[in-house]
Amino acid sequence: MRDFLSRLRFFFRRKPSGELDEELQFHLEQATQSNIAAGMTPEEARRRARIDFGGTESARERTYAQRPGWWMETVLQDVRYALRGFRRNPIFTITVVATLALGIGATTAIFSAVYSLLLRPLPYRDSNRLVWVSNEWPKLHMERVLSPNFVAARRETKSFEQLAAFSHDDGILTGTGDPVRVTHANVTANFLPMLGVKAQLGRTFYASEDRVGGSNVVLISNRLWRHQFGANPHILGSALLLDGVDQTVIGVLPEQFRFPDVQLEPDVYSPLGLDPAASVADRRVSFLSVIGRLRAGMTAQRAGAEMLAFFLARTKTYPAGFEHMAQGQQADVEPLQGHLTGNDRRPLYILLVSVLAVLLIACANVANLQLARAVSRQHETALRGALGASRWRLMRQFLVESLILSSLAAALGLTIAFVITWLIRHAGTLGGSEPSSRIAQALRLPFGKLSTVIQVDGWVMAFTVGLALLTSLLFGLAPALSGIGTDLRNALQAAALHISSGREQRLLRHSLLVAEIGLAVVLLASSGLLVRSFVNVLRYDSGFDPSHTLTGVTVLNDQRYASGERIRSFVDQLLPRLQALPGVEAAAVTSVLPIQPYNFSSTITFEGQPAPPAGMRPSVSVVSVTPDYFRVVGTPIFQGRTFNSSDTARSIPVTIVNRAFANRFFAGHALGKRFHSMAWGSEHSAVTVVGIADDVRHGGLEQDVQPEMYCPIAQLPQGTVNIALRTANSPALLAGALR
Repeated sequence: MRDFLSRLRFFFRRKPSGELDEELQFHLEQATQSNIAAGMTPEEARRRARIDFGGTESARERTYAQRPGWWMETVLQDVRYALRGFRRNPIFTITVVATLALGIGATTAIFSAVYSLLLRPLPYRDSNRLVWVSNEWPKLHMERVLSPNFVAARRETKSFEQLAAFSHDDGILTGTGDPVRVTHANVTANFLPMLGVKAQLGRTFYASEDRVGGSNVVLISNRLWRHQFGANPHILGSALLLDGVDQTVIGVLPEQFRFPDVQLEPDVYSPLGLDPAASVADRRVSFLSVIGRLRAGMTAQRAGAEMLAFFLARTKTYPAGFEHMAQGQQADVEPLQGHLTGNDRRPLYILLVSVLAVLLIACANVANLQLARAVSRQHETALRGALGASRWRLMRQFLVESLILSSLAAALGLTIAFVITWLIRHAGTLGGSEPSSRIAQALRLPFGKLSTVIQVDGWVMAFTVGLALLTSLLFGLAPALSGIGTDLRNALQAAALHISSGREQRLLRHSLLVAEIGLAVVLLASSGLLVRSFVNVLRYDSGFDPSHTLTGVTVLNDQRYASGERIRSFVDQLLPRLQALPGVEAAAVTSVLPIQPYNFSSTITFEGQPAPPAGMRPSVSVVSVTPDYFRVVGTPIFQGRTFNSSDTARSIPVTIVNRAFANRFFAGHALGKRFHSMAWGSEHSAVTVVGIADDVRHGGLEQDVQPEMYCPIAQLPQGTVNIALRTANSPALLAGALR
């Protein structure tokens, strides 16, 4: 430390050059006097002293070289020299900085996403011990945990310190102005404390409130508190109506809290209130998403093995028929961070590798520019070498220039990264008509809800600094080595305007060019494959036509629309008003739109065949629609007819099945066939197939087509009302009228 402070003091308190000249002159006079005393003449003594001394200029240089901090002065000289050179050649400087800034900015932005989503710990207490617990039922295409199994697992398993669960649905919030559709989460009392989340106002749930018939209390999100209640600090104790039921607000969650499910961000939270006495066959059973905290020293693999053994053991307690449904079940315990980012890992890694390749191409471009510039500077480099500059000093000059360029590029690239990440985070808040909104939505596409946590922090900035140092070496080392390899004599003898690169330099430049083209070909080929895949998705025979179609959804609460007759009345009043909107060619209502997951299924049996036990009967998904549904969504009917006004609640039950249903159960000849379905409330209800429709994928285009049956809403009303309008003009023009 003393040595460092000494060097720092000498660096900032330089000895005046006049004092150094006086010292040098004093030593020169002393040597002269010694030579005179030895018998030399004054002229000869002075000449000999100068020869022995080596010249005042070289002595001055040697003296400066012995001073602490001398190397810092020389580096500053290199920096000043480089800046003067850049100022004389602004086009070169701007080109290099812009090229590198684009590469560094893109790489930093994608790294910020990789770090935020894959590397940085989740914003929960001891997040490395949080795991997602699932129970896969292959025959039901379901991966959640039955509520009786969850209650038993909390009591019997040993791998977890805690297990918490949640379910969710949509609700209607009234009494606060216009009715608002909200996402409603039901959570166990220990759910938020297990995550280390405390309310910013009020409190979270008590254990006594998390039971059947507990208090009607709710927590609300910061977003709902601000937008719907104007951030009222006196909200605690206020009452609100959720689906027609009075609820008391006991707390507001923090603004920075993010719900640990990638597809969910609830507005209202209620206690789950599980019945500990419920069984698997009970109507009160529910399907839950489960998060656990591992015990210290426990691994997810060991916990998964215990949960699989637990679920298999529970199968023996199921009622008759349930064993068939549970066949092939699996248990999965995975780190919560891996679960949340599972679908984002591959696109993130593809993006990161791609932008790194772009950065390497940029470095190769800049290296070639630097090599070309080094050729034009050969005369200058040779002259500096002839005047005594060492090879290391010449190499350092080139590296300093590269470091300055990369530092400027890193600063600009960091600004680009800030802009990109800001657009990703705020994609949902920008106006839909602005170009920036369209850019932001495109940037947000690979990340979905997780885009809100992507930001440039200290670690990302440290990565950018390291990236700048690396790029300065990548594009600066080649010209530095080329510059110090200049033949001084040939370079000095040649006219500066006629200097050309040597064979070694041409070989290096051509090698960089080959590498650059190779990387570009790889990127272009990869981009072409991705574009082709995207085009294939757009051209995919999905079974419906989304063009000129506007959709909306509303949920009818169970209190006001408790009967099927009330739901039918609502739909009957709604459809004429929708069809009367200007520009609407056709309107329809359905319980499930294409791409959406199913929300209702029914077991079926067939006439003339013995009915299997209850748990072994095939189950198919049921979609309730109005007559014009197939015309609106563009799903063709291959055989038979669509529904019409004669298909009422009092007429015989009819259905339209998809081709997967017809092929699986009737070898493709389903028209006119009859079967029994529990969807109508009785397994003795005979349903007649009046049409066969094209296959439509639900739950996502990557999902396999499942057998499904369409039923008239008049015969089978459901509480979720999805609206679809086929329009003559742009669908967006009708959004306000539909709302």
